[in-house]
Amino acid sequence: MKRFQKAGAPNTAALQVAESAKVRAWRALIFGATVSVLCGTFWLMPFWHLLEDQARDSLTQKFLTSKATHPQVVLVDFSDLSIQKLGGWPLERTQMADLVEELVGPLGAKVVGLDMMFPEAGNELGDSRLASLAQHGPLVLSHVLDMEQRSNPIKVGALAERLQPPHLFSAAWGLTPSFGYVANHKGLRKARCVGHVGVKLDTDGVMRRLAPLIQGPQGAMNTLVGAMLDCGEPTMKVNPPSPSVTGKTPAQSWRLPFAYAIEAFDSVEAVEVLEGSVDPARIKGKYVLVGSSAVGLSDYVTTPLQSLTPGVLVHAEALAHLLDNGAPLPSSQGHWPELAAVLCLCAVMWMLWHVRKKYALLWGLSIALGWPLVCAVAFSTLVFPWLLFGPAVCLGALLSLIVFEYKMLRDIKQRALNTLSQYVATPVLKQLYEMGLAKSLQPQMQDITVLVVDMRDYTRHTDEMSLENIAALTREFLTLITQPVLDHEGTLDRYSGDGLIAFWGAPISRADHAAEALACAQTMTQALEEWNTQRLAQGLASIGMRIGMESGTALVGDFGTTARSVFTAVGTCINTAARLQELGRDLQCDVVIGPHTAQLVSEKLQPLAVVNVKGLRSSLQVYTFPTLTPSS
Repeated sequence: MKRFQKAGAPNTAALQVAESAKVRAWRALIFGATVSVLCGTFWLMPFWHLLEDQARDSLTQKFLTSKATHPQVVLVDFSDLSIQKLGGWPLERTQMADLVEELVGPLGAKVVGLDMMFPEAGNELGDSRLASLAQHGPLVLSHVLDMEQRSNPIKVGALAERLQPPHLFSAAWGLTPSFGYVANHKGLRKARCVGHVGVKLDTDGVMRRLAPLIQGPQGAMNTLVGAMLDCGEPTMKVNPPSPSVTGKTPAQSWRLPFAYAIEAFDSVEAVEVLEGSVDPARIKGKYVLVGSSAVGLSDYVTTPLQSLTPGVLVHAEALAHLLDNGAPLPSSQGHWPELAAVLCLCAVMWMLWHVRKKYALLWGLSIALGWPLVCAVAFSTLVFPWLLFGPAVCLGALLSLIVFEYKMLRDIKQRALNTLSQYVATPVLKQLYEMGLAKSLQPQMQDITVLVVDMRDYTRHTDEMSLENIAALTREFLTLITQPVLDHEGTLDRYSGDGLIAFWGAPISRADHAAEALACAQTMTQALEEWNTQRLAQGLASIGMRIGMESGTALVGDFGTTARSVFTAVGTCINTAARLQELGRDLQCDVVIGPHTAQLVSEKLQPLAVVNVKGLRSSLQVYTFPTLTPSS
């Protein structure tokens, strides 16, 4: 904090405490701990990764999913309508062979992938035709490899014997282990191209990821779409990954971008293909996925696109992405760039907080609004940072600063109120708090009554006393005259050595300020008499006091400088009350009341004298209590 400030700057104890070394240290500790805890929580807790996935799903659906028809992927759908027209399910094997032959022959499909299995043999002619197409044509069959470890592994059908090594996905993906399978019947075991169609749901039941490479009983197996791209063209030659390298690499899953809407894929009814009513231009040279959307076959999963998505559409999403962007590489699981960016953003927030808190708040708001936009742009370029991590950590750190500041200011205010309660009566303090301290303490003109009290003959009483006894006498006397001020809801302006100055009518305006001040003076007089009785019984000398009172208009409020401020009153009536207290010595009277106070009270006062007061042009008629006589 700057050592010198401009005049009028709001430098008070609050700012001085806020910028102390101890407070800075505590603030830094809490801020750093909050950032560390949030980063650790969001980094390690599974539930946070699930929230990230759901947030990414929402952003993808609303802003990044393309609805334009994909030019290379076509779906052939065994819908309820097609199954009904073709005589029910399962389909005659010859009809399935007719379908594939029509697709790869007259319609000119580049590759056909079947998202369905044939674990049981059909009629011999149909099976032999399908087997021939799978061995020599651009037909890719499917297996389901079970990635769940069960007490009784599922083993249905005969696994393909002539698996070609995967080419498309690199060894960096690793092999996901499998523990069971559902394959085709043994007549199809010599198929050249086979891919797995098994899926593993996230904990919320949504299918977001595919295992690019799975370790099957016969070796590494590709996904269905990977097999379509690897094996669809017999002339393709790519060096396969080394099994030893693949086996040592930790398995990773491929998070599908789901960058295409459901309507982005041209869908053809299977019955139309068999009837020969499909325009060849819709199929020629394209990748064809054959699957089913029939409700009875239950080939549905929940995806970010919709709650019930036909399984073949999941493979269509993967195939479209691979065709448009090539084989993906595994993404870093550490998300180190996001962590580095968040730490930098938090460091900027820390510096802005000490420059001006408003700037830090605006910075936090900018992060909350800007980070999703940055992520949206990154998503569109197939870079997928964490969407919630940045705003959550930065806003959490900002909240820790706000809470710390609030707690610190509340403690300061409580200490200020505790201090103020020593000068202002509790009922008055409550009213000030309800009105708002800042507003109540602004300087303003108010009608008040001032009471000035001083110990009589203080020097004579303390001349031969020890310092300890002087302090004890002063403390007892000030306590005796302070309590009546608070009991009568007055405002203690200040102590003046062996006396005090108090006033009524501010900061809370009241019509009976003169009457309350008069009652307070009477209470002080009675309390002094009782105290002197106790002192005389102890063999100590009695103590006297003088009181001066006057009413008038004064400027009351919080005055001071940038170094120190004080709540006080400034006006003629304050000076007059002090002069009347001093005149009590010459008038030999302990209580001297000014004419303006006498006019405001209903109690009949005893005229004392007409006096000249220093600083006033005209003389004053002063009064005292009827029961008081001039002091000896």
